[in-house]
Amino acid sequence: MLGLVKRYGFAAAVAAGLALMALVVAGKTIFSGFVEQPASAAGPQGGGPGGSPEVVAATATMHTFTDGLQALGTAQARESIVLTPKVADTIRALRFDSGDRVQRGQVLVEMSSVEQAADMAEARASNEAAQQELRRYQELYDRGFASQARLDTVRAAADAAQARLNAGGSRIADRTITAPFAGVVGLRTASPGQFVRPGDQIGTLDDVSQIKLDFDVPETRIASLATGVEIIASTAAYPGRTFQGRIANVDSRVDPTTRSVRVRAMLPNRDEALRPGMLMTVDVRSNPRTALAIPEIAILDQIDGSYVYRVAAREGGQAAELVRIRTGQRSGGMAEVLDGLGANDRVVTEGLQTVRPGQPIQLRDAAPAGDAANQLRPRG
Repeated sequence: MLGLVKRYGFAAAVAAGLALMALVVAGKTIFSGFVEQPASAAGPQGGGPGGSPEVVAATATMHTFTDGLQALGTAQARESIVLTPKVADTIRALRFDSGDRVQRGQVLVEMSSVEQAADMAEARASNEAAQQELRRYQELYDRGFASQARLDTVRAAADAAQARLNAGGSRIADRTITAPFAGVVGLRTASPGQFVRPGDQIGTLDDVSQIKLDFDVPETRIASLATGVEIIASTAAYPGRTFQGRIANVDSRVDPTTRSVRVRAMLPNRDEALRPGMLMTVDVRSNPRTALAIPEIAILDQIDGSYVYRVAAREGGQAAELVRIRTGQRSGGMAEVLDGLGANDRVVTEGLQTVRPGQPIQLRDAAPAGDAANQLRPRG
């Protein structure tokens, strides 16, 4: 090579080097032609015959949808009171214990009433004497032996005696606390012999046969609220369980600060699982309707809209046809189809990553849309 450089110069040496490199590359190419190609490169990719991917398809069917509206609410007892005395006095007897179930009219608390009982006895005796005096003067007046003025005076005295007797009975009643409705008594917070004043809590009484659930809804959604609309409520205290009820009342005023309206729903509580004060999530199911639906997992959401792969019949099998659709409400794993599909159309739900528009496909385990919805819908 040194001799070539000396004889032909530097340019000739460069040309000779390039020719040598070309011969080396050509030799490698020729040698590689004798190497056997791997089997995986000999045919097309795919999971089915001829490379067709295997997919799962579901049938578009009719499904019930509602206009979803969610809110947070607080459970309250159907009826609830705090047991507190009307007068300041000593507790003589407690006729209940914590957690007892009581009936309407049942005596719960008796206050000390010795002085009031004595006054009541005196008032009763005075009233009996006044009423007897009135009967005697009435007979005399009827026979003409008594004047009208005297009879009026005696009648006024009898009425006053009766009023004093009624007042004494009212004072006795104020020292007895009875249950105004049937329910369950909460924790007892007082003891016999304890001196209590009006406002001091002795216990609580709740009717939890039904639960009032109050929640706030934005004023923009008032149109979807009406008496009788179904709601589904849930609480963290019972994971996976739902409680069904209906709207009972909608407040007549909108809060000017929060721009929301208070809604009250009633929930049956036969097993008394729900308790006042629980925080609950509310799902208002207004405007129920039946519409064409497909599993939500079949939808490909793109910038320009929503698409699905519809199963189209082709000669010798099926193919994936990319179709644009217009969707509505989505709930429970199902999507409402407003346009783009017809009843009984089948759409690909599994294997979407391996499908291309117009590509032949192999179906397996095809299931109706209703079954897919049951798998995806939360159980309650």
